[in-house]
Amino acid sequence: MKAAEGDADRTALLKENMNYCQFQLKTIGGTTTEERAIKMLRVLGFDEFGQNKLVSELSGGLRMRVALCMAFIIEPDLLLLDEPTNHLDFPSVLWLENRLRGYKSSFLLVSHDRELLNNVCTSVLLLEDLQIKYYNCGFKEFEKKKAAEDKKKYQDIEKFLEKNRNADPSTFIGRQKHDMQLWSEQYQQKQVALAGKFTFPAATPLSNPDNLPLTDISLIKVVDVRFSYKPETGVFIFNDPINFNVTAGTRCGVMGPNGAGKSTLLKLLTRKHEPTSGQVVEHPKYTLAYFGQYSTHELDLTKTPAEWMSEQFPGELAGQLRQHLAKTSVVGAVQDTRMETLSFSQKSCIVFAKLTYRCPHLLILDEPTNFLDLESVDSLIAACNKYAGALLLVSHNRDFLKKCAKQYLSVVPGKFQLFDSMKDAERATYTFIAEMEEGNSVSAQDLVKKNAGGASVHASQDLREKTANASDSTDPAEAGMKVLSISGTSSAPMPAKKAPVAVQTYVVGEKVQALWTDGKWYAAVIKKVIPETKYQITYTEYGNTVNIEAKSIRKLPATPAGKTPQAAAPQKQAQAQKK
Repeated sequence: MKAAEGDADRTALLKENMNYCQFQLKTIGGTTTEERAIKMLRVLGFDEFGQNKLVSELSGGLRMRVALCMAFIIEPDLLLLDEPTNHLDFPSVLWLENRLRGYKSSFLLVSHDRELLNNVCTSVLLLEDLQIKYYNCGFKEFEKKKAAEDKKKYQDIEKFLEKNRNADPSTFIGRQKHDMQLWSEQYQQKQVALAGKFTFPAATPLSNPDNLPLTDISLIKVVDVRFSYKPETGVFIFNDPINFNVTAGTRCGVMGPNGAGKSTLLKLLTRKHEPTSGQVVEHPKYTLAYFGQYSTHELDLTKTPAEWMSEQFPGELAGQLRQHLAKTSVVGAVQDTRMETLSFSQKSCIVFAKLTYRCPHLLILDEPTNFLDLESVDSLIAACNKYAGALLLVSHNRDFLKKCAKQYLSVVPGKFQLFDSMKDAERATYTFIAEMEEGNSVSAQDLVKKNAGGASVHASQDLREKTANASDSTDPAEAGMKVLSISGTSSAPMPAKKAPVAVQTYVVGEKVQALWTDGKWYAAVIKKVIPETKYQITYTEYGNTVNIEAKSIRKLPATPAGKTPQAAAPQKQAQAQKK
């Protein structure tokens, strides 16, 4: 009797504990975490294909999106963000901006993106002279206040120095004079750097046999170019032929989602890739300077900036090289410091010193503002506006593009368009902007399909679903394909248009086949029915559980005795997860 009563008491305690755990889980939103994560990842550009990728397979920009998703899923009381916009494309920056605008708790944001700071910050913390100063105002007002304060402080210090020119260094006034003089010199250096950093010498004249206006001389001409990394697959980065003429007067910002083909275009222009068909024609005498996201990797970090510049320009006077380094704010002892101890911003300035020592006719900047501070970004903007040559700018920094570019090239899967207005380019590049401006709701699924990037598969490039049902056929006609002849390559299958197919439904426990990210089908079982034609399935052979759309599931076909569908890819995935 007593044992039964003890068991009942134990069961009651366990139920009470279970109720408490369920209450706490519900309080922190644990029951809806997966659903919220899927929605958030979709808006950040991850479709079903991208969500099933290993994080180790993602690029740095896509990993940043996953990290941001994790941060907002947790909903902390204090969110710390250190340069979150680095490697993000415009839709992701816009998503982050909207998230921060509506964030209920507190956040601390470190960023060089002035537009973001202007739009989300309600106060500013300034770290300067070993002190923290608080400004209870927006960032735009802070910049005005700070500039006025520094100007007034400089004027007061100059009056003090004039009054105490002969102060004894051993006295309190003498030590005060020394500190003020150092601040005054730093202020003057900063003003000079802001006015003259990243300046360019004159470029050598270009040959002009046709007597064209100097700004109309063609440097690189892209003629009817199509490009694919693997033409035999029939998947093209640029399927419709593209044409683009970079002249000596071109000043163009390049816009588009991550993974849409911006970097591919730059590699075609710089001849790192050759077109699948068409041609890229270059001026025989023009010079090109390219600053990419990984240009700092070319630095020999065991050397000092002065030593490295001497290696790049043998025979040049050391004094002239040091003077040019100083123009890019690499001054004083920094010139003789091993580069392995320098910041990324300082390393970027050293690369710019190399690029600008001899002026190029065409300067290509691929995300140059990443890791630069606001003052360096302002200096770069000033230099680009002084630079007389051709400019191609790839950046997610809206302030940078607005101030430096005169035209805007929209690069998206299936489209390649040039605009004179940044607003028109944005509306053409990111279709959801027009929907938002018109007051319409924006579907996350449509956003992904229409603004595809590196974590999703654009409809024009996705052959997996269209070829799955025809994978057993060797005849392109039987597989519902058209064979197109591609200039300069072998013929490749391209999908033909098919009538829409009704979505099949399934029940819990039903054995099916499910599509994996390699485009093959594997044995699985339905574990859960999720609204909006989605299912939670487990791959039978290896136990991987994922959420997947109905279109990626099919009825289990009749299989001869003793045979099972191949499942190599899920096995590798399961082993990786166990590790």
